[in-house]
Amino acid sequence: MRAFKRIFYLFLLCVTAGTANAQSVGGTTSGAATYCSSTNSGFISVSGFSGSILNWESSTDGGATWSTVSNTTPAQSYFNLSQSTCYRAIVQNGAFPPDTSTTACITVYLPSNGGSISGGGTFCAGSGSGTLTLSGNTGNPLFWQFSTDNGATWTSVSNTTTSLSYSSITVNTIYEAVVQNGPMCPSDTSSQAAFIIDAMSVAGTISGSDTVCAGFNSGTLSLSGMTGSVIGWAYSTDNGTTWTPILNSTTSQAYLNLTQSTLYSAIVQNNSCPADISAPASIEVNSLPLVSASADTTIAAGGSVALSGSGTGTPLWTPSSGLDSVSSFTPLATPAATTTYLLTVIDANGCTASDNVTVTVILPEFNGMVSNLFTPNGDGINDSWYIENIENFQDSEVYVYNIYGNKVFEKKNYRNDWKGTYNGAALPDGTYYYILKFGDTGKPIKGSLDILSNK
Repeated sequence: MRAFKRIFYLFLLCVTAGTANAQSVGGTTSGAATYCSSTNSGFISVSGFSGSILNWESSTDGGATWSTVSNTTPAQSYFNLSQSTCYRAIVQNGAFPPDTSTTACITVYLPSNGGSISGGGTFCAGSGSGTLTLSGNTGNPLFWQFSTDNGATWTSVSNTTTSLSYSSITVNTIYEAVVQNGPMCPSDTSSQAAFIIDAMSVAGTISGSDTVCAGFNSGTLSLSGMTGSVIGWAYSTDNGTTWTPILNSTTSQAYLNLTQSTLYSAIVQNNSCPADISAPASIEVNSLPLVSASADTTIAAGGSVALSGSGTGTPLWTPSSGLDSVSSFTPLATPAATTTYLLTVIDANGCTASDNVTVTVILPEFNGMVSNLFTPNGDGINDSWYIENIENFQDSEVYVYNIYGNKVFEKKNYRNDWKGTYNGAALPDGTYYYILKFGDTGKPIKGSLDILSNK
């Protein structure tokens, strides 16, 4: 009864106003649109309404709450909306309660953003298992994809979530997600997660093993067939029990004048993989043969001495002068002057060792007669300058000068054969001066001599 009275009262108000108004009708809106950008503009229109438009309303939370828009026209404009917004009109006809139009929404999507993927890395031989995670994306993954040829071709993975599980990746692989925000926006691709799979380190093979003689050797070892980079070498002189590092990152290792057998190994590492050590190369060092040339000795001029050399191998004496044999450990030595003999021994391995001995020859002092006159006239009598016993002094030196100090004759190991000539011509008669030297022994002997060709 009360409801009837209220409706009747409203009817009377409408009648007393002089007009019979129909009930308010909000009408129907049109112009809904979808954008993939904050750059947008347009109109929402209302039609089929009964009454006057009091205002419009907008909502950015899907109609949960509404804000009043002061607009009494049938069209509501919008411009550069940054978020989805719905619009409706409020219509009232006379004294009837206002009515609300249908709702038209402008849907705004932000551009798709592929985001970034965490995970991946560098692994040795295989990756094991784990999960890639997509973050910072705007929109939802349409799918994931991977490539094993550095992006030349791709294989899709049916996965629309922000995580992707992986296991046992054995080749270099890159992953990415394809993301789209709303049906109007173009898709975007995430950053890539890379799996770098390193092959196991392989130290390779060393060539150049050799057998050498102690102290006199050299050579170069070469490494080949490795996978990775050389990070160092090492050597051992106790057959591999202990090793000493060598700062060398090349594929060659030189050795020089080793005195004991030595093993060499190379250390190779391929990026993230553990280092590998090569099988060792061996430089076998043979000891030098034993050798002794005996103690130094002294003999008188014209005398002999038996050398008492010894050793392990084949002997060879140098020089050969004054020796009755160069291939005997105990040759008889009869040197004319002081001589140092070198004994070299060659063993079965071709290794050599040497020692020397000095035989000092003591020359007698010269006390012979020196002629102070000779007559080189070709009569066979006193034609040459005579020095008594000069042939016993093989290291003798003879010098003759004229009265002006000019040298007119000189001879080592003189043999009483000078006939008073100079450059093939006979010297003029006169007085000349001589100097006799006998190696390092005694003082020089000086005197004068006369040349008389006409006697």
